[in-house]
Amino acid sequence: MIKVKNIKLPVGYTADDINNALIKNLKLKSENIESFKLNRLSIDARKKDNIMYVYEFDVSLKNEREILKRNKSNDIFITPNEEYKIEITGTKEFTNRPVIVGSGPAGLFCAYILAENNYKPLIIERGNTVDERVKIIEEFWKTGKLDKNTNVQFGEGGAGTFSDGKLNTLTKDKEFRGKKVFDIFVENGAPEEIKYISHPHIGTDILRNVVKNIRNKIISMGGEFRFNTTLTNLNIKNNELVSIEVNNNEIIECNALILAIGHSARDTFEMLNNYMKLTPKPFAIGVRIEHPQELINISQYGESHKLLPPANYKLTYQTSNNRGVYSFCMCP
Repeated sequence: MIKVKNIKLPVGYTADDINNALIKNLKLKSENIESFKLNRLSIDARKKDNIMYVYEFDVSLKNEREILKRNKSNDIFITPNEEYKIEITGTKEFTNRPVIVGSGPAGLFCAYILAENNYKPLIIERGNTVDERVKIIEEFWKTGKLDKNTNVQFGEGGAGTFSDGKLNTLTKDKEFRGKKVFDIFVENGAPEEIKYISHPHIGTDILRNVVKNIRNKIISMGGEFRFNTTLTNLNIKNNELVSIEVNNNEIIECNALILAIGHSARDTFEMLNNYMKLTPKPFAIGVRIEHPQELINISQYGESHKLLPPANYKLTYQTSNNRGVYSFCMCP
């Protein structure tokens, strides 16, 4: 197959327009196209009077090599193999199944990949199942009664289960991990469009069912879930993990432990600090700054739209590369 990027079509296009655009971009006759599949969709709205859909297709053609020879564009190339494959590099056999702490996104997808490869993981989660979690959180929103182990932060699906279901994709994903994640989502009930639409969105209600379906799929492949189960200690001998303690009273033999605990399990971090040096990681925050519309008009359209700025704004003008650039700052 050949990947064809940057196919632009106007609002109101038809199926024939897609076919014609592919024929034009690939410089071929229509009979050369055997089939095509939508791979990515976004919208170019930079020109308000000329909004365009931007497509990427995988196209099956006759004589693909010959067609590539006469198409030297960077937007046309052989579709790479985008299948994610787990790399197994270990040499020791497991004496006990791997244990994953946390059933948020990291824990769920880690468990899914391990279960697919017959490792039969055990997933422990301090919070409750997603259905019970919904009830407990709705009670919290009504009454303010907080369950310390099952809340917006803790429980099946992680904190993202109670967001609005937006997905972030990896832009530099040479191993195609992001594609694998999206494939798993779709296999378990998410809409097919998340695999190709720009800035995909599942939706909270759908996501809850998808999370349950992923759990049931992991179980069907040999995995096991234990909810209301908190990691409370480690048992390390000769620099090797031999078991873990859960709920302060139960020992589980374990040689491979995967921590997918998110950022809010402070008691677990405190416990881990007894065994290893923990270093805080820098993090980025986003800041939203709102300006009055008249200042935005100046920035976008120049002096012809200039209005007097509010008294608490300082407006400066500078020239860079022969172009006017406005900068704004709030004055105390």
